[in-house]
Amino acid sequence: MNAEGLHLINGLAGHSWLVDHFREFAARDLVFFAAPLFLALWFWPLPAGTRAANQRIVLATLLAIGLALLLAHFLARLDHDARPFVTDPATRLLIHHTADNSFPSDHASFAFAIGAAIVWRRRLIGGSGLVLALLIGLARIFVGVHWPEDIAAGAITGLLAGTLMAWAVPLLSWPQRLVSRAFPPWLAAPP
Repeated sequence: MNAEGLHLINGLAGHSWLVDHFREFAARDLVFFAAPLFLALWFWPLPAGTRAANQRIVLATLLAIGLALLLAHFLARLDHDARPFVTDPATRLLIHHTADNSFPSDHASFAFAIGAAIVWRRRLIGGSGLVLALLIGLARIFVGVHWPEDIAAGAITGLLAGTLMAWAVPLLSWPQRLVSRAFPPWLAAPP
């Protein structure tokens, strides 16, 4: 089933220059949109009184990313999978990638952790993040660097880490109160 899923998605590669380039962008670069999202959430002043909560959400999301990547690191030690372009000659490789362990997908762990951590507190932004995470995961299969099970494992890892850290958002009020005393309010809003 893993190979069938790969061939179904990766088999679409190479037929449209525009689709290939969009998927290459999604597979490589879409994760970098997290930085402007974090900055926007951190500094966005509206509606009044939500800046402090947004800053706790950003901090929880950063912790979720760290936890997801740590969990992915341990999962990678339990199961070594060669990348599809290494073992399957039918795979169309669209981007350059090293032939290291593909399980689980760090990109999927990272992206799903962001969406999951935010969706519990900001439904629209978090839901959009989860859609983008899914797009990233599918793009990683499309360009030939991951098996579907790599993306599924990364998604589960990210969703778990994001959900755990979303529940921790209220616990971040106390550290935020201390930090807000040391920094100007435009940088660290008091809770």
